[in-house]
Amino acid sequence: MSELFVARSQPMLLSRLRPTTTVRALVFLAGDLLIWGGSLWAALLIRFDGRLSAEYITSMPLLLLVLLPVKAAWHHHYRLYHVVWRAVGLRDLIALAKANFLALLTIGAVTWALRSIPAFEGVPRSVLLLDVILGACGVGAFRIARRGWQAQRGAFRSRRILPRTTRLLIYGAGAAGMRIAEAIEESGQETYHPVGFVDDDFAKQGSYINGLRVFGGRASLPRVVKEHRVEEVLIAIPSAHPAALREIIEAARQAGMLRIKVLPGLHEWLAGRDPLKAVREINPQDLLGRPPARIQYDALRTYLAGKRVLVTGGAGSIGSELVRQLSRFDVQQIIAVDMNETGLFELEQELNRESPHTRLATAISDVRDTTKINWLLRQTRPHLLFHAAGYKHVPMMERHVEEAVKANVFGTLTVAEAALHCEVETFVFISSDKAANPTSVMGATKRVGELIIHALGEKTDATRFLCVRFGNVLGSRGSIVPILQEQIRKGGPVTVTHPQMDRYFMTIAEAVLLVLQTPLLVTRGTLFMLDMGDPVRIVDLVRELISLSGLEADRDIPIVFPGVRPGENLHEDLVRPDERVLSTVFDRIFEVHTPRVINEATLRDTLNRLDRCVQVMDSKELRSMLTSLAHASAAEVLAVSG
Repeated sequence: MSELFVARSQPMLLSRLRPTTTVRALVFLAGDLLIWGGSLWAALLIRFDGRLSAEYITSMPLLLLVLLPVKAAWHHHYRLYHVVWRAVGLRDLIALAKANFLALLTIGAVTWALRSIPAFEGVPRSVLLLDVILGACGVGAFRIARRGWQAQRGAFRSRRILPRTTRLLIYGAGAAGMRIAEAIEESGQETYHPVGFVDDDFAKQGSYINGLRVFGGRASLPRVVKEHRVEEVLIAIPSAHPAALREIIEAARQAGMLRIKVLPGLHEWLAGRDPLKAVREINPQDLLGRPPARIQYDALRTYLAGKRVLVTGGAGSIGSELVRQLSRFDVQQIIAVDMNETGLFELEQELNRESPHTRLATAISDVRDTTKINWLLRQTRPHLLFHAAGYKHVPMMERHVEEAVKANVFGTLTVAEAALHCEVETFVFISSDKAANPTSVMGATKRVGELIIHALGEKTDATRFLCVRFGNVLGSRGSIVPILQEQIRKGGPVTVTHPQMDRYFMTIAEAVLLVLQTPLLVTRGTLFMLDMGDPVRIVDLVRELISLSGLEADRDIPIVFPGVRPGENLHEDLVRPDERVLSTVFDRIFEVHTPRVINEATLRDTLNRLDRCVQVMDSKELRSMLTSLAHASAAEVLAVSG
């Protein structure tokens, strides 16, 4: 296992950060000391109307010897030497007030205790009070000076409307919208010129935020866009429901807007990310129309803690997202396996940047390589294995049946048997909705994969074998959405095989988080299905994508219907007619009970026949056997194998 583990740490990064933090703290301390010396002098001058006796002048050094350490100690206690200059906010000023109040009490007690010393005997209490007030004001001004200067500089620049500056209207005057306006001012960048806000909260309408007016609500969009020559609308409502987002987009379109952008979830930038870099184009995920699934993070965290997890297809869309999500938990090690060396390298570099403490091992291997897979599992001894490797392109697999069988059937068998021999605790097979009632080679091979997992699950209790079915995921490589977007970028035409074709869609992140929860289910079942929501007509999705590009379907971008391709269905099923779907304790995860059972001996004989057909490249017989096996009942499978 040692030769597979890729150690990753950031000692150089930490060494670069610490001196910067120390220098900033020393600058703050030096500035504070000067301010406190001046505040005591000013307090004495104010108290005695500008006429100081020699007695007070000579006692000042002793007074400072008490005042400065006390103030510095309380400021250190409230972390006022560790703030970031450009991020000083209200909480820091409140901490400053607390530190100085406690410093006043401490100084009062110390000077009273030392009243027998001549230097402290006649010090008026009003001088101490004035000193603390003036010192606090000076230190506060010192802390916010840089941020104030940057804001003023940004405001000055924002008033200079350059020819290339985009006139921006911010939809949403909440925390996210205010932060965006502040970021534009502070950055001093000349890309955007914010003209104001629009917000549906009546209480905010007519008010000013950061010097920008809240013009009105959604109904005011056409007027505001026209009067202020708005070129782009930024929707700064990260928590907006997809239905509300669609309504806002439609209102902006009716106002004549061609460019609409969105600020994604707050978690993407509140943890130090620049909100301006988080601004992006609207994508289909934003308009999916389903609220986020309820994920049992605490249960997942407990279950995954200390586990070694192996992911096949680790460089693919689903596999790489599994690795990313696993890196957010306290797993002992993640082993990503794939034939794609470039994909593995890019994934490794990404985790080096985003999650440097994750223990990631990468292994280049074909899942059909029995020797390598068995060696790999013996070396890593994973507790949990997600098998996401396999071919998924329907039309391509129709032309290369033997490759689909080798990867999706025998690759699954190789990894599953290796997991059985190494006594992996849980094996999760990533299946497809196309396995329910397969009409394609790809779907049939996934169905045979489900039969393999079920047969092995019946054979042993040492390893728990699970299958998870789900449909299309948005954003995956080779999925329909990127293909449609590329056709739109090129000016069309956009090809949709049939006007009535529809598909189930969900985001990759949601699918993977749901898959991660399936091993937590306490059940004897082996087959699970994810709730995909309602099917979406592809032609409706195309029209939405064209509209998001600021164009109009049929007028600017033609849509053509060449007809259904081999292996494709107009509609996809998630279950067979004779399968029963039962709810589970987890949101959007269902257990599927199927009567179509095949024993291991029968399955072995059938697989041997498939292997012989692969060796002689008999695609016709392979296709026939796959169809019979994928649709046969348990009794009929015996006839297929015979």
